[in-house]
Amino acid sequence: MKLNSKILIFTDLDGSLLNRENFEFGSIKNFLKELLSNDIFIIPNSSKTAKEIVNFNDELEERLPFIAENGSSIHDLNLINSNFPEKIILSRDISELLEIFNNKVPNNLRLKCKFLKDLSKKEQLNILGLPTDKIKYAIKRDYTVPFKFEGDKNQREKLQKCIQSSGLTLQEGGRVINLCDKVSKSKAMKNVVKVFQKVEKDKLITIAVGDNFNDLDMLRNSDFPCLVFNDKFTLEKININNCIVSKKPAPEGWEEIVKLALDKIKQTD
Repeated sequence: MKLNSKILIFTDLDGSLLNRENFEFGSIKNFLKELLSNDIFIIPNSSKTAKEIVNFNDELEERLPFIAENGSSIHDLNLINSNFPEKIILSRDISELLEIFNNKVPNNLRLKCKFLKDLSKKEQLNILGLPTDKIKYAIKRDYTVPFKFEGDKNQREKLQKCIQSSGLTLQEGGRVINLCDKVSKSKAMKNVVKVFQKVEKDKLITIAVGDNFNDLDMLRNSDFPCLVFNDKFTLEKININNCIVSKKPAPEGWEEIVKLALDKIKQTD
């Protein structure tokens, strides 16, 4: 697969590349390795922690650069080019975020936010659906705070407005909401592209793969947006032009739409 352009695939993990229920991806492992062998870059862009993504890399038996915690930090770009930075931090740390949260959010709304770090291990397992040996890596975070919101729709809207006016964001994934700095997967993706553009002479083409609310901005800002099947969404609801949607769920759906995106690129490259 020889192309004149340099292709960067920014991908969510849970529900997009990894099966939504058991987090497996073995059925597409060979396809991932085939892409890498053809000089196509796969860059996980996930709400997962750095340690969780390193564990994914270990299972893939590759060292991929990645974006962790909903765009809060970028890691290991130096693996691609020794002149690239090893780490880029785009967020304030958790202690600062929680200080703002506690000072700015009214008590009645704070009480509706059940932070996972404060719950029992059993409750954490039930919410995240992860194996017992992996739960600690999901809970121990540097830049984001996952929680379940137990209020009604009106209270949720009030919380959203309060968080936004405080200079923070709420990022909604499949199982939890994350309290974040003013970061996003899209901003981090653009940051990585800028790093590439400083040294890359070939044209850069971005493919973005996601399946949930916190992926949509990343998809909208990519050249080839790809949505893995998720019954929460319809094309009309997400309103993304030229979006490629898989018929299958992850992980097979990931391979399905990436192949379609690559076919489109070959037609225009």
